[in-house]
Amino acid sequence: MKVAEIVVNLPLDKTFYYYIPENLNVFKNQRVVVDFAGRKMMGFVLKTFEMESFSDIASRIKTKEIKPVLKTLDREAIVDDRTVRLAYWMSKYNFCSLGESLFTIIPSAVKEKSFSHEYKYLKDFKRLTPEQQVAFNQIKNSIVENRSDVFLLHGVTGSGKTEIYKYLVRTALENNKSAIILVPEIALTPQNLERFYSSFGDEVSLYHSKMSPSERLYQWKRVFYGKSHIIIGPRSAIFLPLQKLGLIIIDEESEPSYKSNNTPRYHARDVALYRGKTENAVVVLGSATPQIETYFYAKKKKFILVELKKRYSVKLPEVSIVDMRNEKKEGYNVISSELMQQIVNTLSKGKQVLLFLNRRGFSPVLICKDCGFVFECPACNISLTFHKIESELKCHHCGYKISLPSVCPRCNGVRFQEIGSGTEKIEILLNTLLPGYRVERMDLDTTRRKNSYFEILRKIKNHEVDIVVGTQMIAKGHDIEGIELVGVIMPDIMLNLPDFRAPERTFTLLTQVIGRAGRKDQPGKALIQTFSPEHYAISFAKDQNYEGFFREEIKRRKEFNYPPFVGLGRIVIRSKNKKKLDEFLALLRDFIPEIKSKTNCEILGPVSCPLEKLKNNYRYHIIIKSLERKSIAMVVDAIKNFFKDSSYVNYVYIEIDIDPLSLL
Repeated sequence: MKVAEIVVNLPLDKTFYYYIPENLNVFKNQRVVVDFAGRKMMGFVLKTFEMESFSDIASRIKTKEIKPVLKTLDREAIVDDRTVRLAYWMSKYNFCSLGESLFTIIPSAVKEKSFSHEYKYLKDFKRLTPEQQVAFNQIKNSIVENRSDVFLLHGVTGSGKTEIYKYLVRTALENNKSAIILVPEIALTPQNLERFYSSFGDEVSLYHSKMSPSERLYQWKRVFYGKSHIIIGPRSAIFLPLQKLGLIIIDEESEPSYKSNNTPRYHARDVALYRGKTENAVVVLGSATPQIETYFYAKKKKFILVELKKRYSVKLPEVSIVDMRNEKKEGYNVISSELMQQIVNTLSKGKQVLLFLNRRGFSPVLICKDCGFVFECPACNISLTFHKIESELKCHHCGYKISLPSVCPRCNGVRFQEIGSGTEKIEILLNTLLPGYRVERMDLDTTRRKNSYFEILRKIKNHEVDIVVGTQMIAKGHDIEGIELVGVIMPDIMLNLPDFRAPERTFTLLTQVIGRAGRKDQPGKALIQTFSPEHYAISFAKDQNYEGFFREEIKRRKEFNYPPFVGLGRIVIRSKNKKKLDEFLALLRDFIPEIKSKTNCEILGPVSCPLEKLKNNYRYHIIIKSLERKSIAMVVDAIKNFFKDSSYVNYVYIEIDIDPLSLL
């Protein structure tokens, strides 16, 4: 009997065996359909063999009924052994099953969609500046000499990193190699796609999660069979099986979107470093604001630091800070008098204004003025955000929403007070104060419809909009020549989150959004209004001084024992059943001293998460710190095994996150 060893997409650390019917051609690295626990599931064939030749497996199989493979999905393999090895590495690195890793990597579609590109091959390359040329030559040599070096390309906003990327990709192609270019968000993909298509035409393929499964399968096969040698896309594009991979570029490498929020909780940068090392490819990490750990490793010579200190074609914007503690109450609500004056001056010159507030909706809190009742999400225990235009209260974590009640559910009062501001309130305020000017809001609420994001962006670039109000989606990567003034409203919201990375995220976002001011021959201006003008994240962002921010932040990381001075692991324990969760946590608290005695790890918790209840799940977490990754792995494995051996596996769920980007 011929048997296939198969893995399925479930959190199970084991493989399964199915016999191969004579009418099916089943082979290694193929996708198949099997009956698993009474339901049809896609499986992946790790190997096939004659059962008699594996006596240990044969004896196990004979003790129970063995089912047949029901169907094959591929006439030929769509992956090679490199992909399977990558999946094995991911499962070990991220503490998940092999099946979860494999099915994160490979496409899920059965049939591919047939479509073609209609782009012209133009070879559009600009004269590099002397500074760019030096940076390019340094990285180019590693590609030509087949070295697997890792570079940090640290360039100020607008220093022309993209042009260097294009030259590096051309070098890879000239040396018979392929390239992957990762961008942080799908929304930025078309912009980068246009830049690379203008230079490389149909050598370029696009790959991202918003494509249909059949489109993704088509692009996957196109790459696997060597029809395309350049891939552009967000984090999932890192898995594409390019032939002769020679270059991986991660643009804006500090962006949190490169980290998956679902199992396996991989970081695209870690996968890139693994592929670079195992496939002899150069990795380029590009950013104006590198992640603190990345810059630290570059300073320690683990990565090669290449710097661009000059803006490509214009001076950095002139930035000033408005201390909101001194703002008079009779001002313009959340917009200071100084910012309003600058807005009016900018509009009078026919230029555009960008206002950044990283909170959507009209007001984040709605309170009853009679009894103090706060409207909260029943599933998350956090305040509901008031959306005035839709007259709704919404939870931005789970999606729960209700129409605005006419009376308070506690006291039947009818007097409500809106606390705080969001992008919707700023939009309404500006339409009231500046009639005749065109205000456009760009946030998750206004970009839900298909292509609405790109339609708003088109209007902004065509100067059909005078004032843009938006969240972080307007801060990243867009070159809009007409924007002369950037106003930052309440960065304190980000700064005061209970997370050790809050200052870094604040500095990064401020630097990005300030960089949107001014282009070509027109330098821009930016105003940051804040209640914390003395905070180092604010003051160094004002001066666009990454080095200064790094020095201050690294001191605090060392003082409080956070990365890069230790490795970090996080285990979230959650359940909808509070009683069962409390019972399990009591047992776990008794078990943790035993783990501590066997490792050199610092183990904090379990304690409630800052966001204690989300989507009807009560959440607690354990934070593990250690200089040695293997010690963190020992603690994680011990807690996993303790959980599996408990009677709570049907009531409680645990999430494992290595090198977490958020502790919320």
